[in-house]
Amino acid sequence: MAGYDRITRWWPLPALLLAAALPAGCRGGVGESCITDSDCRQGLVCLHQQLYRGGRIWQEGSGRCGADDDGDQVADDGDASGSAWDQRCGVHAWLNPLTGEEVVNEVVLTPCDDNCPGVRNSHTLFRFDCLAGDDCCQLDEQARSRLTGSELCREVTDQPSSCDQCLSGAGGEGPTPAWCFLNFDAQGGYDIDANGCLRCRPLSLRVPCSIDATGHDSCQGDARLPRVACSGRWGCDTSLGICSFRPEQFYQLDDSGHVVRYQLDQDYDGVGDSCDNCPQTPNGVDCRNPRFAYRCDSDGDGVTSPLEISQYGDQRNDDGDLWGNACDLCPQLADNDNHDADGDGEADPCDPDDDNDRICDPGQRHFSCHGVDNCPDLYNPGQADRDHDGQGDDCDPDLDGDGVRQDGDGDGLAGSHPCNPVLGPCCAQPPCPTEDFVCRDCDDNCPEVANPDQADSDGDGRGDACQ
Repeated sequence: MAGYDRITRWWPLPALLLAAALPAGCRGGVGESCITDSDCRQGLVCLHQQLYRGGRIWQEGSGRCGADDDGDQVADDGDASGSAWDQRCGVHAWLNPLTGEEVVNEVVLTPCDDNCPGVRNSHTLFRFDCLAGDDCCQLDEQARSRLTGSELCREVTDQPSSCDQCLSGAGGEGPTPAWCFLNFDAQGGYDIDANGCLRCRPLSLRVPCSIDATGHDSCQGDARLPRVACSGRWGCDTSLGICSFRPEQFYQLDDSGHVVRYQLDQDYDGVGDSCDNCPQTPNGVDCRNPRFAYRCDSDGDGVTSPLEISQYGDQRNDDGDLWGNACDLCPQLADNDNHDADGDGEADPCDPDDDNDRICDPGQRHFSCHGVDNCPDLYNPGQADRDHDGQGDDCDPDLDGDGVRQDGDGDGLAGSHPCNPVLGPCCAQPPCPTEDFVCRDCDDNCPEVANPDQADSDGDGRGDACQ
């Protein structure tokens, strides 16, 4: 399949349910057949695959013994090799930050080892398709007459339907991967391009919509919406007020008809996203695997050195916070936020100058900055402070120091509600009282000149002191 290096499958099992019991007294090891947990050695459970038959999911009678402490139906040593890290499961996908497109580098499906042995993180894999009754199905009327509307269009023709073309792409390359691994979102549907092809991204085509009192959905038949490529329909998302495409989901099945499960591992390091302390930077168990160590080249010189593996591999986390050394912007100081306000590569607790204006944050001393920043979170190299209160003008809520704030009513718009002393007394000297004071919930009518009385003789919203 285009875009995938490898797809592997689970142990081949008969399609029919098996009910044969194991010999009495025999308890199976990893990878051996079982009917119930009691058929497996202590510490192991009997893992059953699921079959899709007749529109329903059935659990197979026969399974395989394996350790599955997190209960996500993916065995710790899924390939029964004796190692729980030599063949880690994972859909190695990432989002292109410029286009928002999903890029799938590799797919490793069972038999493989659980990439988060202590965290339940497997998901059922769905795909999109066309039904015989859909507009996207290109079968002629005679072919359609032999099918019910709920049968898959692709099952009765070798010719690619419009849905297949959009999903797999003509010639094996297309705008959409045939399998969609990222979770369905709640942001208003899915992106559909000019060809009507579905991308597993939030809807970018924003067509306003409404549902009237009779229940009529304005998205139905709206000419601005492209023809859908897959089974599903356009509908109005009333919470967002835009049309949303709602595709019908189909189980992705392997060659034996088993439901396929997957685990995400965006950075391709053998540790699933659900338990990875650097989910977008390789630093997992695969750094020790000679086949995959190249992914852990932290300095980009083309070689993963033993030093890089020891410093960053195996999820090394020297300060014990939520971030591994490989992506921790403050690796020697525990900081769960890992926030970098000025984008200089240092997290705020380790950065002597958070806003990068070359003025040191309060309490910090460093060769790269000087002085004491009066606006430590806001770039202001000039350090202007007209009321000399220790807060720079760029971050001072009361520029003139008269006790009345520029945005006194807190609506986010300075000057939108200027104080009017006619409505009640204003204090003569700051600090102004905070209780039963009319002027406390209004904006300074003269923000650059101290006027605690907020006198405004003509009531024009501009204080007398700055007329």
